[in-house]
Parts: sequence; C-alpha cells; structure tokens
Amino acid sequence: MQTTPQTIPAHLPRLAARYDLSSEDLGDLAERCAARVQRLADLWAHADTPPSQVMRTLRRTAKRHGIYMPHKEGAAECINRMCDSAWWRRALRKRFRAVELHAIQTGAVHRRASPYVSAKALRRHELNASRLAAQMDGLEAINQTTGEAVPMTELIEASLANPANRRAALMARIKGIEASALAKGHVGLFLTITCPSRMHARHAKSGAANEAYDGTYPGKAHAYLGHVWGRATRRAAHLGLIGYGLRVVEPHHDACPHWHLLVFTPADQADAYAANLRAYALADSPDEAGAQERRFTVERIDPAKGSAVGYVAKYVSKSIDGEGVEGDTESDSDGRSAARRQVAWARTWGIRQFQFFGVPPITPTRELYRVSAKGLPGKALPELHQACKANDYAAWLAAVEAHGLRLGVDYTERDSTRYRGEVTKAISGLTVEGGDLAQPLSLTTRCDTWRIEPRSKVQPPPSEPAGAAGVFSPWTRFNNSAPIDAKGLFPRNARRAKSEEGEERNETAVRGSVLHRAPLPGAGRGDWESARPAA
Repeated sequence: MQTTPQTIPAHLPRLAARYDLSSEDLGDLAERCAARVQRLADLWAHADTPPSQVMRTLRRTAKRHGIYMPHKEGAAECINRMCDSAWWRRALRKRFRAVELHAIQTGAVHRRASPYVSAKALRRHELNASRLAAQMDGLEAINQTTGEAVPMTELIEASLANPANRRAALMARIKGIEASALAKGHVGLFLTITCPSRMHARHAKSGAANEAYDGTYPGKAHAYLGHVWGRATRRAAHLGLIGYGLRVVEPHHDACPHWHLLVFTPADQADAYAANLRAYALADSPDEAGAQERRFTVERIDPAKGSAVGYVAKYVSKSIDGEGVEGDTESDSDGRSAARRQVAWARTWGIRQFQFFGVPPITPTRELYRVSAKGLPGKALPELHQACKANDYAAWLAAVEAHGLRLGVDYTERDSTRYRGEVTKAISGLTVEGGDLAQPLSLTTRCDTWRIEPRSKVQPPPSEPAGAAGVFSPWTRFNNSAPIDAKGLFPRNARRAKSEEGEERNETAVRGSVLHRAPLPGAGRGDWESARPAA
C-alpha cells in the first residue's frame, strides 16, 4: 500500500518544497537573513531599543524562517549569532528535516526504495562532506608560539574525525570496560529496545505502508526511547541496581530508530535489571501484535562463546564506516553502503549514535595522555598515566577506583574571535584530587595556541615578467574589478535583489524596532514536527 497525497498533512508538502534548497541557494539565503538582522541591529543600537522588544522581533524573524532561536538568554548574544551568516546556514540546514519527513511519509524511505534516508538526503550529505573536505584542504593550523604550520587534512587524519580512528577508540574503550567488568565478576547483557508500531512508517519485511503510522519523525522517536531509558535508569537507581556500558542507536529501514544496549551488571542483579527495563519498554501499547516478542529483547553474553566486543563490533562498525561488515539485512546491501546511509541518517536528524553510561568521562583520559610522566607526584597518578599511555582502559578504571582519584577538566576563558563582546572556554588542563596526593593538583595539558588560516601555496617562478602579456595579478585574493559589460550576466542575482527590495519595503522602523509581515501559515518553528497523516 502506498501512502497517498490525501493522507499527508496539507502544509507539509508546501514546507518541504520551500525548504528544499540547494547548497548555493541556502548560502545566499543565509547571507540575506544575516544582513537583514544586522540592519535591524544598527537601528536598535541607534534608538536604544529595550532588550525585550529586540527579543520579540528576533523570535518573529526565527519563526518566519522556520528555525530555532539561538540557545542564549541575552539579547546581545542572540543578535551576534543572527547577524552571522554561518549561524544562519547551520540553522537553515535543520529545515531539511521537514523535507526528509515528507519523503518518509510519501514512501521514499524504506528497504524497497531508499533504506534509512532518502536518495536526496544521502546526496546532500555526500555533497556537504565533499565541500567540507575541499574546504579543509585549503586550510592549515598555525602554532602561535612556534610558527609551525600543519595542514588541516593531516590533523583530521590523525584525529577522531577519521572514521578508522574513531572506530578503534570506541572498540578499545569497550574492551577495557568488559575486562574491568569480568574482573569484578559482573555479567554482560545485550538489550534491544524498539518503538511502538505507530512510530514506524513501513512494515519490516515488505516495506508496505503501515496503516497505524501516526507521522512520528525519527527525532521524536529517538526522544521517546530516551524517555523510556531515563525513567528505567532512575527506577534502577532507586532499586540499587548497577548498570554501565554503551548505547548504540541504529535506524530501521524506514528511518525509525532503535537502541542496542551493552550493559554490564552484577550477576545477581542481571534479571532484575532486564525486567525493570522491559517493564518501561512495554508500558506503551503492550498488547499490540508482536510487542511482547520484538519490542524488547535480551541476550546474555556468555564469555565462553564470545566477548562483548564481538557482540557490538558489527553495530559500531556499521554506524561508522562498515569496515568488516559483509552485509546488512535491514537494507539488503553491503556494510559500507549501509554505513554511508546510517551516517547520513544520523547527521540529518541530529542523533548521537554512541553514548557510554555509568563510567567516567573520557576527556580526562585524553588530556592526561598529553602530559609527560616526568615530575608526576605520588604513586597513584603515575600508575594512571602509565595506563593511559598504554591505551589500557581497564587499567585506567582500576587505578581510578583503587586509589579514589577524582579528575576534572580545567578551562580557560578568552575573548571570542567570532562574536564581539563574548568570551569562549577552551580546555587548558586537569585537576586531580584524592589518592596519595596531599592537595589538589593542577596539570597544564595545552600550552600552545593555534590559529586556522588559508593554506599558503608556493607559486612557481613565472616564465615571463608579471604584466608582460598585459595581465596583472590582483593585490588581494579576489579580482575586485567587474567585467566591462556585466549587464545581464547575473539575471538570478538581479531577481533576488528585486525580491529583497520588495521585502525591505515591508520593514518599518518604529522606535528602533521593525513591524514584520505576518508569518506564512504553517511556516513557524516546529510546525512540521506535529505533521501526521490524517486518519
């Protein structure tokens, strides 16, 4: 059964068409929006407009464009961001979720069409990745102390932005957690939680439309699973149940998410932990067909048959780059193709794919790695440092627990280079307490300051003197001269300028504020989120 246009909310196709912009058009719109807010900001500064009135106008502007306001309370901070075209580009990209929801509801996303994400969303993701790669290729990081210049591509290759490094780091941490759990006599559980049937647009095997689908979009389904998990873990804490491990989020073929949980717990608490989570997973629609069998599943990990690392390796790899995954049953494709689609799905909906719980944060581990062992006081801290350098996360956890060490991250404040009048925080070091330390110890882990600049390129010596052929290189990076006859060369820009002129006539300054036109019906922030097929 195919979803018919009559079952789609009336405003969703219109919003999808309006928001489905090319990268160039989205950039142009971001520039215009930022310039318009800058003009308003100049009026507000001249007229000393009250902050409350400024915020009301900014909220109307955001609603008219279907975006979220900056996550800031102060009017000055909001103005700074809404005058920045880069901020607008990020905000406007989130509108693609309405385009993708329309694709889901019209049957363009499922195993028989385009699994996990629509073909358009996948293409957009890959074009954006190519654009970013080209941009990084033209940049370099300059050390402000030594003057050392390192191409950004080299830094990315050596960082966790490299999928191979990210996968290896995740697997090393999982291996360490498992070794630590086995040393304590704890057992491993592999749990899977899925959403109720009403949140699935398509049936699992056939790909046919699900008559019970209520229009829930993947981000909302993910939030639902987070709510289930939050309530279950709070109840587990009240019951004194211990659980720690890793959460992996994956999409079904129709883009609806489900969670895989690798949980370690004391052997005598395993049944109670699983039963508690099962109760919350089945609290919603427990009597629908297949709920008891498929909504929540539990597998006990038997170390004699395989490790916990082996259980999650496929899911971790399939969510990063597909390395070592032969095939994907959900999408009927190979591992690398499935990984490309899953990454595009996560980026489109802003879903965090991996999250550890019940274990110390990883940032102190990475920061201590930067420190030299020379001069570290006591015995506990050198032991911790040795485990860090050996990439032995199990030894790290054992040392932290055995010595009662507490590690915190220190930050330093500096003036923002992007937003005037604001300060930003950057990691500067670690604070270590406990163990055999007589008093808290501060360790500086980052001494150098880096600046990102366009990559300098050494030009080969010219074969003839500059200007010999009557052509001179511009003294800036751009040729500031217009063509001799530019009239008619940019018809689209001319139409845009005319459109802007018409829009500007609707902006009337009153005591430093502006009376905007009424927003288009259904174009406000979050209107598409409540989109659901008619009964």
